[in-house]
Formats: sequence, C-alpha cells, structure tokens
Amino acid sequence: ELRKKLAATEAEVAKLRMDVSEAEKRANDVREDMSQQAGVCKASGNKCFKARDDAGALRCYAEGLKLLASAAAAAAGPGSEEDAMELEVALHANCAQVLIRQRKWLECIEHCNAAVKLEPSHAKAAWRGATAAIEVDMHDVAVSFVENALEFQPDCAELLDLRRRLGPLPDLADGYDSGSGDENTINVRKFSTRDREWVEPPRRAPAPGKDKG
Repeated sequence: ELRKKLAATEAEVAKLRMDVSEAEKRANDVREDMSQQAGVCKASGNKCFKARDDAGALRCYAEGLKLLASAAAAAAGPGSEEDAMELEVALHANCAQVLIRQRKWLECIEHCNAAVKLEPSHAKAAWRGATAAIEVDMHDVAVSFVENALEFQPDCAELLDLRRRLGPLPDLADGYDSGSGDENTINVRKFSTRDREWVEPPRRAPAPGKDKG
C-alpha cells in the first residue's frame, strides 16, 4: 500500500514538472515573439525618423519599449536577455535623438539616463544626454554623462572633445566661488539650432549623437 502511494506521488510530481516545463516554454515563446515585434518597432521608428516624422518615430520606439517590458514580465528564465537589453538601450537612445530634434531636453535626459543605466558605455546616449543637459544649464549633469562614458570608452574622440568644451565641474574651476550664484554657467561652444549640429563639426567623424543606435 505504501509503495502504491509513493508511486502515485512520484507520478504527480513528474506531471507537475512537465506542466511547469511546458509553461516556461510557452512563456519564453511569448517573450521571443514580443522581442521580435519590438525590433520591428525600432526599424519602423528609424524609417519615420529619416522621413522627419518625429511623432511617428517616438510612437514606434515607445511601443517597442512597452513590448520589451511585457516580454520581461512574461518570462524571467534564460534566453535572449542580452539581445533584449541591447534593443532596449537602442530604443531609449533613439528616443533621445528624436527629442533632441524636438528640443525636449528633459525628456531626452530621461531616456539617456535609462540607456546608460543599462549600458554605461553607450557613447551615443551619453553624448545626447550631455547635449540636452547643456541646453537646460545642467552643467554637472552634462559633465557626469561624459565622464561616466569616458570611463568605459576613454579614447572616444567625440566625448573627449565635448568634455574639453564643458570644462571642469563648477567647484573645481580655477577661481570659481561655489556661492557666487554662477553654478549654471556652461563653458561650451554654442550649438546651431538646426538638428543640434556643431557649428564647427569635427573633421574625423560625426559625433556619436548624430546617427541612430
């Protein structure tokens, strides 16, 4: 009698394991499908951006981010998590590029923060975040974006150039008095108002914020 009960229990456990395995497989399939859809949203957003349809680009990128969030909630097991994170970073960075063109600086900074939180070495997101911070007189934020990225990409010419233009943090500047009320001073060359391009663009290569991720 005891052996029969034990055998029945083992059978139930085996069935539960099979059910769990099938549920995990279905969840992973859902996650993969959502990730693929998010990639399609990114491609569509890129097309809208090239056509200067900023509103359409943002809609596509935002939809892609929603799909990735849903995919992450659908399954927490192993899979293409690294690819999904890379796509999420690119979507945030692309949103930032659109927002720069729309001159929505604070929203741009938010997306850049989200991107570098996931991938601190992302030069494009750092460059765009610093550019937006400059426009709203957030000197410390701009410097932080650049310096944090330079820790991972110390030879990035565009970031080095922007860091030089920004100058030191206010409390480290020669002769700077932190109580003088000049904490919002930005020591950078002015940008043109057309698509946020440098007035004197670098000759070697375009800055990392000028193409999409």
